[in-house]
Formats: sequence, structure tokens, C-alpha cells
Amino acid sequence: MAVEAGVVMPGYVSGEPLQQLLSHSALFVLPSYHEGLPIALLEAMSYGLDVAVSDIRANRLSELDGSDFFKRGDCDDLARLIDTKLGVAPRRRCYDMSRYDWDAIAARTAEVYGHLSR
Repeated sequence: MAVEAGVVMPGYVSGEPLQQLLSHSALFVLPSYHEGLPIALLEAMSYGLDVAVSDIRANRLSELDGSDFFKRGDCDDLARLIDTKLGVAPRRRCYDMSRYDWDAIAARTAEVYGHLSR
């Protein structure tokens, strides 16, 4: 059914194939029960993808709004959200990703270590 509906479930992907998937997707879905910092979600957001994510604490990023979440483990709520988001023209979003910038994080970390070594 997923294939007939145009759903891609590629498993582990990296490099150019991942860039192609993220560049051409209409929606990123993350139905996690448990996450640390959801790097896959951050990567999807960096491509401006609209998202549908479970309402677990780790996914509750300040860059997202209430319409991006479905109740964890609730397949009907997930289906409703996917239908809602795909029922309109796909939209690219512009998230403020500045707090996840690796260069800025590394500079702040170096600054902390610098203060500790004095």
C-alpha cells in the first residue's frame, strides 16, 4: 500500500541519495517513541521540509508548532496529520536553525573550556 501511495521507506541512506530524498520530499515523518536529540529531524528541517513528528519531549523543538505533532503511538492521529499536511500543496518552511550550527556550538564549547583552564 505504501508503494502504491508514493511513500518511500528507504531504510538507512546517506550521501547523495539522502540529499536527493530530502530535496524532493513533501513531508518528513518521525514516529519515534524515544529519541535523544533527533538529528534526522534537524536534518529534515535544514532542508525546509514540513514535518509530522510524535509528541515526545525530544521532538518538542521550539522551531515547531502544535500542528506538527501527533500523539505518540496513535496511528489514527498520525494518519490524520499526514492527510492534513499532504492535503494541501507541499510547503517549504524556513526554520531558525542557528542554535544547531556546529561551528557556533564548537566555538561556545571552546570558550567554556578556555574559561575552565584559566
